[in-house]
Amino acid sequence: MSGAASNDAAAFCSDLVRARDFRTYAASLFVSPEARRAWLALAAFNAEVAHVRDHVSQPLPGEIRLQWWRDVLTGEGQGSRGEAEANPVAAELLRAIAWHDLPIEALVRLIDAHVFDVYDDPMPDMAALEAHCRDTAAALYALRAKVLGVTSPDVARIAEHAGIAEGLTDVMLALPRHAARRQLYLPGDLMNLHGVIAEEFFLRRAG
Repeated sequence: MSGAASNDAAAFCSDLVRARDFRTYAASLFVSPEARRAWLALAAFNAEVAHVRDHVSQPLPGEIRLQWWRDVLTGEGQGSRGEAEANPVAAELLRAIAWHDLPIEALVRLIDAHVFDVYDDPMPDMAALEAHCRDTAAALYALRAKVLGVTSPDVARIAEHAGIAEGLTDVMLALPRHAARRQLYLPGDLMNLHGVIAEEFFLRRAG
């Protein structure tokens, strides 16, 4: 990718994150330019993957979109290198991976976690919700720390706790949006404990 195209891809990611994830965009302003570019690449990738459900009406197209991102990361299937470089978010993500030696496995797990999003299956229990948060929000905290050159067991533990806390908060904030499409991230075990019935929850939100 030429220098001009690379700069255009970086600008595209910055604009995307500013529009879809202003919280991360604002935080990125406090790190060095090179780290900021990688942070924005990760956030743009997350915005694309985490919002697949918003762009599809059936699970299969969502699964296909997620599989494309897996192929980009693993170099297999339909996500060819040339096709990836033509996508500004994919190009910036691959650059960030190469420059900062980011673990592809963590990014693939993040994609796998978001497969849940394209279906209407209930979240079975609190352990499953925490695992979802661990593979998504917590993974991003750990990846951003690695971009900054900070890796240790303590950092990994802090990233896990911060990610789970952020993930649970986001679930609560997104309750109306999820309920509008009859999707529920509230853990089934806690709903049973407090006598919450999903169908009644949907009806109240619709009203």
